[in-house]
Amino acid sequence: MNEAVISKIADAIAFAEGFFVAGSRPHRNNNPGDLERDLTSKGRGWDGPYVIYATPQEGWEALLRQVRLMFGGSHIYKPSMTIAEVARHYTVTEPEIWARNVAARLRVPVDTRLEDIARS
Repeated sequence: MNEAVISKIADAIAFAEGFFVAGSRPHRNNNPGDLERDLTSKGRGWDGPYVIYATPQEGWEALLRQVRLMFGGSHIYKPSMTIAEVARHYTVTEPEIWARNVAARLRVPVDTRLEDIARS
């Protein structure tokens, strides 16, 4: 998988999660994906259900791993899923808004499949 595509999708997820807003929970927790599972075993604690990482770099590593799993190895996500379908699994709060924010950051429609983003 093209790492530039993985990074681009991770950036869009971080944008939708509010990571780039100073003081937001993802920002405070060094968790750009607002992940509830510690995919790298580098988590330092929990803020409710959300993993706290010691550094932003550790949080980015976890989010990049999550995005890679979306393209293979996940029992939840598949490359054939659209951004809107991913949103329904990724967030329980306002998945339509999340999907629109991710899609806008990627400059694609919400019905774009992950595999199509990888091909672009």
